[in-house]
Amino acid sequence: MSKTISEQVKKAEMLISGLRNNVEILRNADLNEQLISELETEKEILNKQNQEVERLLDEARPISKDANKKLLEVRTKYQEIKKKVKLSTESSKWEQVGIADKR
Repeated sequence: MSKTISEQVKKAEMLISGLRNNVEILRNADLNEQLISELETEKEILNKQNQEVERLLDEARPISKDANKKLLEVRTKYQEIKKKVKLSTESSKWEQVGIADKR
């Protein structure tokens, strides 16, 4: 769970619990059970959504790691081919093969 969301869920839980345990405060603060219930519902929805996000991130981490490895391979191969083209071809023809370098 992200730290920000986790902290907000905990704060909301503490507030809800505190208000329910101290009903007399509700009268003085112009609060009612409906408002507290709405907060509790929203907190539960946030918590479930965050759990789903964390699950998806856990699934994505290995894919992201593999993609980063592949990115490194592509960059290396690109640089290797680009260097060969630049060493064997005059600069006026570089753009024709997809090399945007000017010199």
